[in-house]
Amino acid sequence: MIDPVGDSTFRALGRALTGLSTRQRAIADNVANLQTPGYTATRVDFESSLASAWADGGDVSSSPIRALASSAPAGLNGNNVNLDEETLAGVETGLSYQLGVQAMTDRFARLRSAIGGV
Repeated sequence: MIDPVGDSTFRALGRALTGLSTRQRAIADNVANLQTPGYTATRVDFESSLASAWADGGDVSSSPIRALASSAPAGLNGNNVNLDEETLAGVETGLSYQLGVQAMTDRFARLRSAIGGV
């Protein structure tokens, strides 16, 4: 991850974007396997470890991004993917990713302005 001038905000935003893109891939896999018998949906968790690393002043770039099997009940075919939940999670994740990219863009703009750029 790019780490201009040792800025911890860049590291945290970069780690959040990595976690969100991992979540988006998991959601896409879940939707792709909607009709696969015995498929167990995957959930990606990174916010809690990122927040605790940030609060403790630790290295946010090493906060774990965990892909966990969903504990949602399975249907008759053993599949536990819920299309409504996946769709909502996909939209939420996409919006969060856009927000993170915008925050990163704003940080770069401020840095560029501080060094006398346009």
